[in-house]
Amino acid sequence: MPFVCRFAFFIVALVCWSATVRATDPQRTLAQLHHTALRGEDGAPGGAAHMAQTEDGWLWLSTRMGLYRYDGFMFEKIDLLPPDDNGTEATWELYAAPGGDLWVSRADGGAARVRHGDVTLYGAAEGLPDHVAIGGFASDGEGRLWASTETGLYRFDGKRWNDVSAASGIPEEVDEFLEDARGNLWVATEKALYVLRKGAARFEDIGVTNVYPGHLFNHPDGSVWLRTDTGIRPLPNEWGRPFPHAAPRRANSTTTAFDRDGNLWTVACRVNLCRMAGKDVTATTSGEVGDPGVQEYSDNLGMTSQATMSLMEDRDGHMWVSTKVGLDTFRDSWMSRVRFPWLAVYFALVEDGQGRVWTGTAARTVNPDRLWQLTPAPVPVPGFTGTVNSAYRDVDGNVWLGGSGKLWHMRDGVPYRVPLPVDVEAHGTIVQAIGRDGAGRLWISLRLRGLYMQADKSWIPASTVAAFPSLAPATIHIDPAGRAWFGYLDGTIAMLDGTTLRRFGAAEGLRQGPIVSIATIGGRTVVGSERGLSIFDGERFRQVAAQPAGRLDSIAGIVQSQDGCVWAYGIAGVVRFSQEAWAAVLRDPSTPVATRLLTMEDGAPGPVQLVRPLPTVLAASDGRLWFAGSQGLAWLDPRRQPPPPSPPPVVIRWAAAGGNVFQPGAPVKLRDNRDLRVAYTALAPGQPRGLAFRYRLEGSDLAYQDAGSRREAIYTDLPPGRYTFHAEASYDGTHWSRSDALAVTVAPRLFERTGFKVLCAVCVAALIWLAHRWRVRLLTRRLRWRLHERHRERERIARELHDTLLQSVQGLILRFQAFADALAKEDRHRAALERTIERAEALLVEGRDRVKGLRDHAVDEGSLEQRLATLGEDMDLPLHLSPPSGRRRPLNPVVVDEVHAIVREAVLNAAKHGRASSVRVAVEYTLRYLQVWVQDDGEGFDTATVAGGNHFGLVGMRERAARIGGHLRVVSMPQKGVAVRLRIPGRVAFARNRR
Repeated sequence: MPFVCRFAFFIVALVCWSATVRATDPQRTLAQLHHTALRGEDGAPGGAAHMAQTEDGWLWLSTRMGLYRYDGFMFEKIDLLPPDDNGTEATWELYAAPGGDLWVSRADGGAARVRHGDVTLYGAAEGLPDHVAIGGFASDGEGRLWASTETGLYRFDGKRWNDVSAASGIPEEVDEFLEDARGNLWVATEKALYVLRKGAARFEDIGVTNVYPGHLFNHPDGSVWLRTDTGIRPLPNEWGRPFPHAAPRRANSTTTAFDRDGNLWTVACRVNLCRMAGKDVTATTSGEVGDPGVQEYSDNLGMTSQATMSLMEDRDGHMWVSTKVGLDTFRDSWMSRVRFPWLAVYFALVEDGQGRVWTGTAARTVNPDRLWQLTPAPVPVPGFTGTVNSAYRDVDGNVWLGGSGKLWHMRDGVPYRVPLPVDVEAHGTIVQAIGRDGAGRLWISLRLRGLYMQADKSWIPASTVAAFPSLAPATIHIDPAGRAWFGYLDGTIAMLDGTTLRRFGAAEGLRQGPIVSIATIGGRTVVGSERGLSIFDGERFRQVAAQPAGRLDSIAGIVQSQDGCVWAYGIAGVVRFSQEAWAAVLRDPSTPVATRLLTMEDGAPGPVQLVRPLPTVLAASDGRLWFAGSQGLAWLDPRRQPPPPSPPPVVIRWAAAGGNVFQPGAPVKLRDNRDLRVAYTALAPGQPRGLAFRYRLEGSDLAYQDAGSRREAIYTDLPPGRYTFHAEASYDGTHWSRSDALAVTVAPRLFERTGFKVLCAVCVAALIWLAHRWRVRLLTRRLRWRLHERHRERERIARELHDTLLQSVQGLILRFQAFADALAKEDRHRAALERTIERAEALLVEGRDRVKGLRDHAVDEGSLEQRLATLGEDMDLPLHLSPPSGRRRPLNPVVVDEVHAIVREAVLNAAKHGRASSVRVAVEYTLRYLQVWVQDDGEGFDTATVAGGNHFGLVGMRERAARIGGHLRVVSMPQKGVAVRLRIPGRVAFARNRR
């Protein structure tokens, strides 16, 4: 490899190695690490002989009860045998292989491969020795899988295991394997060490002797180390030199190992768990309790058992220790707990002028309360006993300590008693707050007694100085200007500036309950109350918005670290404001800002201790911050901020609908049951607490659903369609990891299918059409009935006229004719009478024609055209009748009469109002309509004017059209004439045969 390529590879690998998650701080003792114990009541199996973590993040445990896996929330047993197999479930060696496979050695012989949930068994039929357990697995640099047994060395070809003992170059039984960072495979036997170089065909002896009993293991810098009875040392030559590399994504358990920070861990020591910092490991180090700097197991660690079995560092830098009873996890955290020799709670923190940090306790248990110097390990002050409820550093650097009826003034680390009023000491009244203002006055708050000031070594009530409240203040704070601030449990504050007392209450914005702390941060007064945090702007207190709600409740301690960050300790934990976030708070307290919350998972000693002792938070001169919580005392160095944990991978465990369970990767298709349940989890075995989940079913959810710590999503009665399910996990609510997509298909029921809906739509349309046709037929029948009634009425009138009027007129004519005949021809009256008789006969003929018209108007085909043609003869206006278009059909006589009347009126209007010179009439026969057009060439007229006043022509035309179910449209075009269109439905216009 060229030098440039090697150098580039070295730089990349070094960056990858240095950027990995830290393991455990070498500066902290084993007791100061964050420890989690998982026992049987937590579901953890006991006696895990081996552990492994596969590349997907699952933690696997091999026990006599079988194989288990752990995601951080639940231990789950994995069945390796078929349901009808009567063999043992006990397992032995585990191996997380490159690529994600897990290989399991079965206790009665054979192996099992677990790949994506599928189990494949290998036994004698696949080349392995019968009833001989595999003692170890390993992979070489070419990706080939090896296994060692008591009977020989085996290699897997992808389908079978082959005995390669004779060709391997190893003459004796293999004790252990080791894969190094260079891709070489190591083998340790009782007599020698062998290495299979990457790409080589045989193992070679490297010439190292006296290796038994021995153990090979890797250093985080890439070198290979050997532990024997004579000590722990790197291998000679190139094997012991660093080799930069990326941290693996898998892990396998062992008995001795370096963690990522170079700290040495081993369960192969006399006390079953030992740890020492990497800087203390030398060539003479044995890993036993006699080594300098070794940290030993002790009962106060609270481990599941002293009987340890194996250890492993997972890919997140957490150390796992399996015991006969359960599992123990050790990891680094930002905050370090202070271990006291006995239970100690309720701490009052203070630093003197020499930079020494002190704490008193007020536990009031069988163990006496003491005064401790924190180094950071607690060292008791000899001869001091008594509760300490408050502590205060005076302007001269000396310390005041308030107890129950006692007050101490500590100079040069030695506390001296200061007398209090006799009744105070007699009743053991608690000194709950101390402070000295800028005028040099020392103030103390005595519970149930009130506020007092020291004057000439005596104590006088504060009421002699100013009009203080009668209550005893819960806290006293002296700001940089020397003003004294007194906070009360009734939610008010009093501020004394010289001799001027100023009171603050609800009117000034204090509406958050009892005052629990007061501090000055960057020249601004900050107040912690039971229900929030407030900032004083010079006139009013403005509440700081909390996100999420409740995070800033009961802030009993507020300090600013040397890097400018602000730390507030409350009931939710330790809240850290970055410089930018705190500047944003000062600009606008009502706008929430992003903060980081440290909880017990970060080493915080529980929620803050409330009421007393005080103070609960201390910013020491060396940069450390000290926190007094309800579960103990802890400290952190803000300059050593560990990176926040990355969100762990999220996996979908299963999906269920009704009685059907769908495994990961299987298509989820819902048919009869539409209720969907999806179980998901995050693979965070080392740090499951503090994770928040959310999920979304695309196609159903418009946004992500916040699930909190819940790891199951439920949907009911999903509509048909295609969906995609995702689950996500996060520690901080900002950075999220997402699961693989789960495709869900909900099949439509019969009535939900498109074809069924189309069929229903067609049926509804058909029903509507049938209803419409039925309605049309009904209306047509009614109209025809009315026309028939009108026809019968005309016949009756014609009959009555013929039988009465016409007959009577005929009789009168005959009589008058007889009377005329009796007159002489030369009689002048006879000629007048005969002319009258002739006129009467003409009227009689006209009456008979009318009666005939009433009886039948259009007997012959084409009578409408004939009648329209006669209109031109009766009027002086030329009328042009166009030949009818379409197939002529017989017409209803009543319709013919009405059409004739409408056309006649249109022609009259053209002559009278339009001054037309000619009129054109056209008749159209269509399948559904009879249509008649009348168009003249006149000047046109205003249809509205003609239709109003005393002109009823158009009105009559429309009424006639409406009576026969027709539609009349009149369009007048100035200087272009008038067009009249009459359209009559065919069902009315066309005659039908009548029985």
